[in-house]
Amino acid sequence: MTSIRQSFTRDVNHAYLDSHVHFWKLERGDYYWLTPSNPVLYQNYVPSDLFGLEDTNALRGIIAVQAAPTVAETEYLLELAGKNERILGVVGWLDPFADSFADEYRRLRNNPQFVGIRLDRSVFVPNTEQVSDRLLKHLRLLEEEGFPIDLLIGPENMPTVIKCLKSVPNLKAVINHLGGPPIRTGEIEPWSAYIDELSAFPNVHCKWSGMITPAGGMNPHLLAPYIRHTAERFGPNRIMFGSDWPVALMAGTYNDVVQLFEQLLPEEWNDMARARVRIHNARAFYLGIGDSEA
Repeated sequence: MTSIRQSFTRDVNHAYLDSHVHFWKLERGDYYWLTPSNPVLYQNYVPSDLFGLEDTNALRGIIAVQAAPTVAETEYLLELAGKNERILGVVGWLDPFADSFADEYRRLRNNPQFVGIRLDRSVFVPNTEQVSDRLLKHLRLLEEEGFPIDLLIGPENMPTVIKCLKSVPNLKAVINHLGGPPIRTGEIEPWSAYIDELSAFPNVHCKWSGMITPAGGMNPHLLAPYIRHTAERFGPNRIMFGSDWPVALMAGTYNDVVQLFEQLLPEEWNDMARARVRIHNARAFYLGIGDSEA
C-alpha cells in the first residue's frame, strides 16, 4: 500500500481514485439481488477483471464497497485488499440495529483497510416518526471516532437521514450516486430541497457515482441539472469520483464512465478543484491523507 499512496503525488491532475467499486463471487451465496435475469452482472467480478483494463491506467487506487448485507462479504473484501495494493480501503457492512454492532465494528477496525460502513435505504425508512435509539447510539460512536459511512439512499429516505443528522451533526458521511435523483424524468424536486438540507451538514459529502446506468448511457444532458446542483451545494472539496463498476457495465465501459464524468465537471473549476474531485477528496475522506502528504 505504501507505494500506491506515494504515487498520489505524481501527476495527480490526471489521475483517479475510484471511490466506488464492487467485487463479487456468486458462489459465495450472499448476493441476493443478483439473478440470472441480468446476465451482465450475474457473473464473477474480481480485481483482475478491473485492473487488467487499459482504461484504468490512470487509476491510482480504488475503494471497494460492499455489495452484500453480510459481515462475511466485508471480510471477503478485506481479504482481497490484503492481496492487492490498489485496493486502498474497504467500505463494508454492519447491522446498525444489532447489539453486536460495537464489538463487530472494533474487531473490523483492527484491519487498517476497513475504512467505512455502508448503510442503505432499509435503515432509513420513509415517514419515520422517531429514529431508533439504537441506531443513533451506533451513529454517535462513529461520529465520535470520525469513522466514515456511505449512504445508499434516495429522496424518499432523505427526511429520515436528516432527522438522524440533527442528532449526530458531525457524522462523517458520503451520499452515494448523487442521492438517487429521478434522472430519467428530469424532475428536480423534492430531491434538490433535501440536498440543500444535507449539504448544510459540514461533514456530509457527495459521490458523483452510479451516473451512467440511470442515465441510460452517455447522456450528460440528463445528468447536468443534478451535477450542477450538487456542485453548487457541496463545492469541489466535498465531491468525489466513483465508477460504480461493474454495475456501470450495464450502460457503458469503464472508459465511458470516466469520459462522462469529465464532460460533467464544471467548466469554471480550475485544475486543483478538478484534482480534488478526481482523487484528493476520496483519499482524505477514507484514508486521512491530506494534499501535502505522500
